[in-house]
Amino acid sequence: MSSVNWIAAFNYLFTALNSENKALYVGGSTFCRMVQQVDPGSPSYQQLLPLRQSQGKSSSRKDFYWDLIQAQPEPQRFSLYRVFVDHVEPHDKAQADTIRDIVFGGGRAVPTTVVPVDLWNSEKLNNSLNDIDRAIDAHQYNRATTLSYTCLEGLYKTYVRKHVPEHVGLTDLMPLCKVVKDDISRKLQAQGPFPVEIVNAMPTLTNAIANSRNGFSESHFGDDSQRWLALFARDLTNSVGRLMLNFM
Repeated sequence: MSSVNWIAAFNYLFTALNSENKALYVGGSTFCRMVQQVDPGSPSYQQLLPLRQSQGKSSSRKDFYWDLIQAQPEPQRFSLYRVFVDHVEPHDKAQADTIRDIVFGGGRAVPTTVVPVDLWNSEKLNNSLNDIDRAIDAHQYNRATTLSYTCLEGLYKTYVRKHVPEHVGLTDLMPLCKVVKDDISRKLQAQGPFPVEIVNAMPTLTNAIANSRNGFSESHFGDDSQRWLALFARDLTNSVGRLMLNFM
């Protein structure tokens, strides 16, 4: 069960969206469009009001804002709060930070990516990337790069167990990466010519993530750079993971 205090998050959010600042204020039509960014099947404002009236539900903005948010499954709710925070932050950074802390970091550890014992698939990779996103949203940039490292470690170990079990004893990331890269290259060579540069990029990308995790700290970089590194590591993990899933 989630330990996010969704009531507190919403109360702070509604205070922001109900602001007298016209740039920050969000009316019913705009709010419905924001929800549709995450859930295209959510009703428009023109569809919502008669629907709620027929169901005997309140048409107050605070009530239907809450209902629309809470109707979302939790992964979509996190995504929706990212949309809200992105809207609030340029106009009220303190309020955006408060909402971000409650939803993405307030008293709740970012989910840990567990090195899997079963085969990875697209859904498992998406879930791991979502964990990284939540760490970035919570300004836990070192945590995000560590999760990227762990995600790659899980992918490589799973691949080795299935395809090159004679190397199952390897534990370090870069030797694992080399074994996976060489095996994928052999498979592709058997099929004919292929762009070797793409597969050869795997160790470079992996090494970048390993260095981001092991060699960088906040003493070397400011917050903006730390965020850039975390986002970069996440994107590299996505690229390597998508390539590997074609062979798993």
